Amino acid sequence: MSEENTTHRPSELLAALKRAGVSVVVSVPDSWIGVFMEKVDEDPDMTLIRATHEEEALSISCGARLGGARTVLLIQNVGLLTTGAGMVCLAQRYQFPILILASYRGSPRDPVFYHIPKGRATEPVLRAYGLSYAVAEPDSPIGAQVERAATSAEEGAAPFVLLLDSEDIRW
Repeated sequence: MSEENTTHRPSELLAALKRAGVSVVVSVPDSWIGVFMEKVDEDPDMTLIRATHEEEALSISCGARLGGARTVLLIQNVGLLTTGAGMVCLAQRYQFPILILASYRGSPRDPVFYHIPKGRATEPVLRAYGLSYAVAEPDSPIGAQVERAATSAEEGAAPFVLLLDSEDIRW
């Protein structure tokens, strides 16, 4: 068993965001990310902005980045399915390097059957949007995966999505 598997993955994810220089987290609540949002809100080095829906959250993320803040968009994967116009007409067109952390509901590892349609659509939609993405690997340190994803967003000057399992994000 790796050392990472003995640590609390959501804590390591939060620490990796801080190491990557993230200062703004924009989120739409989800049951997997609710407590994570609270931890971000308690951190004096980070600002949590709660949005009412995902396209609004994406726009806020782009605005914060335009203002110079390294930004993370924290949403459920179904939210990615609703951000089409904003993703292609704003975030990608104007090359905002936004790191998107998305809970991967309906993935093969999600035990809740009614999320399956979301999971089935997620990766094909990301490919159709032309977004680069990765699925978090459960046997690899989550911190390193988050740092690679943040670097990919920065170097690619484009949004990058890291799809997360419950163990990665659920406090």
